[in-house]
Amino acid sequence: MTQYIFFSGKGGVGKTTMAATTAVYQSGKGKRILLVSTDPAGNLGDIFERKVGVEPVLVSPNLSVAQMDSDAITDAYKNRMLEPLSAILDELALAQVKEEFNGGCTVEIATFDKFTDFLGDETYDLIVFDTAPTGHTLRLMTLPNEWDKYIKKSSEGSGQTCIGPVSQIEGARAKYAHAVKMMQDASRTIVYLVSRPEKTSVYETFRAKTELEKTGIHNFHLIINGVYPNPGATSGIFGKLAENQKIYINELRSKFPDDTSEVPMQQSEVKGVENIALLGAIAFEQKKTTIQSKFIDSKLFNDFTSPAVLVNLLEKKHHSRIAILTGKGGVGKTVTACAVAMKLSEKGKTLLFTTDPAAHIGQVLETEVNHIPVNVTGNLWAANIDQKEAVEEYREKIINDAKANGYNDDLIAQLEEELESPCTEEIAIFEQFANLLNEPEWDYFVLDTAPTGHTLRLLELPFEYKKQTDMKANEQGEDPAKKETSTENTKIEALIKRLKNPEEASFLMVAYPEFTPLHESFRAMKDLERVGIQSQGIFLNNILDKEDCPDIFSLERWKLQQHYLQQAKELYVSKPLFAIPLQSTEIIGIDKVKALSDKIFNKWTT
Repeated sequence: MTQYIFFSGKGGVGKTTMAATTAVYQSGKGKRILLVSTDPAGNLGDIFERKVGVEPVLVSPNLSVAQMDSDAITDAYKNRMLEPLSAILDELALAQVKEEFNGGCTVEIATFDKFTDFLGDETYDLIVFDTAPTGHTLRLMTLPNEWDKYIKKSSEGSGQTCIGPVSQIEGARAKYAHAVKMMQDASRTIVYLVSRPEKTSVYETFRAKTELEKTGIHNFHLIINGVYPNPGATSGIFGKLAENQKIYINELRSKFPDDTSEVPMQQSEVKGVENIALLGAIAFEQKKTTIQSKFIDSKLFNDFTSPAVLVNLLEKKHHSRIAILTGKGGVGKTVTACAVAMKLSEKGKTLLFTTDPAAHIGQVLETEVNHIPVNVTGNLWAANIDQKEAVEEYREKIINDAKANGYNDDLIAQLEEELESPCTEEIAIFEQFANLLNEPEWDYFVLDTAPTGHTLRLLELPFEYKKQTDMKANEQGEDPAKKETSTENTKIEALIKRLKNPEEASFLMVAYPEFTPLHESFRAMKDLERVGIQSQGIFLNNILDKEDCPDIFSLERWKLQQHYLQQAKELYVSKPLFAIPLQSTEIIGIDKVKALSDKIFNKWTT
């Protein structure tokens, strides 16, 4: 009987590393293991140092690995759904069905459908899921129930769903019901919550547990990852950080008194099967060793870009300036966004907001933040795009517009049914995102995004919606929504134009100098270029000063950074690299955010 382990937690806490470590360790005991990443920006290929795709590939004895690729999965899903229809529908009807499959809903349902396939696979002893950061994971794990309800409701109503006739997807209901059953079965499924001993990570861990419990999942184990060596063995900056960690370790253990493991921070990164296996011995058998660094002779990196260049990139040249920060989870986007917004607020009225389902700007600024902009200090305001609020506002807007345009009761009932689709959430969040950027009162917008895969999806939406509204406008016959479609098209075109214009929008990547975050940010940069958006620079976070590294552990970490800083220069040719120094305390509270902002901008004067 197949067992299932889900790894969940805030971005950057080490979910992929711990999932891979567990999979390798268990495969070493002779079990047949499948490790699957459901993260849109997954990096199992990076950690195993080999190409990984949608179909499982054997990476070591008893261990196969698969990476969920949304594009490949969506194409395969479309082909599978359309193949039986091509033999029975005429050309016009088939074209209409194909068009229904071109929306954002298909991406979500196709990825989710593949996920439930894995939950029904009984050929392995254990399937380990390396999930996306918490917000995305909660979405994935609540979808089985949502889709089941939506398909049932549609079958009792119009017989249509947002991705085609109920008849085409009705067969999937049994599979989704099985997925719900498997995830709720404590004898077969356990969720490993991975946390760092830091404020935002601890908050998200507790939130994730609460939200997952609402879905009927109650079997948890906590992994406290990245615990710094004992202060007695580590001096300098890591000694101070180790002292800070104690508070959060105690807080985490108080909530998970009997189901907690601690995994020490390594002096080098964990890559390759041999090192992953060694971390397994450290984590599961408390082996007293460490993963050795291979960077024997690292020279000092001296090629950071002057803060004056950053000032120029963010300077308002028209009616407003948009600064969008993106990158791998856990690299410090939220703190960086807060620091950038703090500095821009000295120049004009600034709105800092986030599209991350697991928003943390409120914790960093120690301010209650919700979907309505709230004043933080001076000219700085902040807001979260709240998923539930966004969906309710979007549904209300669509129904009210339909009534104003004279839709009859049957059409409104059909529209209300369509709005029950789980896909509505994605559309609603995009609407809020676009509406905020269209508000004229702000001089500066700073967007703290969700981790890379989620963010790229959001930024692709304007271009997808443009295509869809163009097609609507070209339909033959009367269409009461044509006028509205034209207006929406104009808004979308304006937003696309702003995002592509470096005079109005600055896209800045955030990473720290290690292999995975650097290369994930680079891949994200290339993906943005494919839709015509150019990134203007990269923040490199947690930069060590060699003077703060008096012991072996910290010195090896410094060597590792110097190696990857050189690699960053080679990867991001002609892009400015901006340094953010590692701080000896967490950046929590307005004063600490302001102090870090001054360091990043080198006391930029207004």
